[in-house]
Amino acid sequence: MQRKYKAIFIFSSLLTLTACGNQIRDDNVVLDYEWEADIYNLVYSHVADVDNLHFWVRRAPEYKDGSPHQRGCIEIAQPRTSNRFYIANLNSYGLIEVKNCEGNYSAFSNIIAPKKSRAFDISAWSRSDGITVTELDGTHWLLKFESLFVVNQYQLTDQGRHTLLRMVKQLQTLPIESLLVYGVADSSGSYAVNRQLSDKRSRVVREFLVEEGIRNIPINIRGSVENALSTAQERVAQRRFMIEVKLKNNAK
Repeated sequence: MQRKYKAIFIFSSLLTLTACGNQIRDDNVVLDYEWEADIYNLVYSHVADVDNLHFWVRRAPEYKDGSPHQRGCIEIAQPRTSNRFYIANLNSYGLIEVKNCEGNYSAFSNIIAPKKSRAFDISAWSRSDGITVTELDGTHWLLKFESLFVVNQYQLTDQGRHTLLRMVKQLQTLPIESLLVYGVADSSGSYAVNRQLSDKRSRVVREFLVEEGIRNIPINIRGSVENALSTAQERVAQRRFMIEVKLKNNAK
């Protein structure tokens, strides 16, 4: 009899715990919408007029199709402009403008062309110390960097790491097709040494990009050595590092 009562007590306790668990999961707003603060901060960090802003979460953030990024779709309303829709990436804190939040909103056909997208702001990159951006065509960009490395070294400087991290956050908001990472050295010293150095720098940058989240994208590397120029200032300009960014054609 004692065992029977004990079994009934345990069964009742389990039912009580299950009921409590369901109540917390279904009714507790904090647990259900723990992404609200991230959405709020993301929107307010990307718009110009935060005092006259309205936004709605049209599609709740989720991990979709095995992606490591949690993304949702939001609508933003600002004065004197039509409402816009964005994919909000809670991992990279980036926004990608899309036509709407309906159906498969992350499909390439729904993404606004990067050239027209407010999420791809060249001026923001140009303002970042150490990055110069040149548009080669609508889906092809050239990024030039300064101070990634100390002379004759291939380890990234602290400033270089911060510069690349800013770049990674921008790249994670874009539909990238491929990257080409390459460095250029002058031949003021041994050609073989300089070529080896440029190759090592390219590999270090590629590894850094992968470690920081640029994955499942082809990243090619290339090192080269140019003939040395006459002045020290000209030779410093030759020791540049560049990354070519090729974006996917949303029309295909």
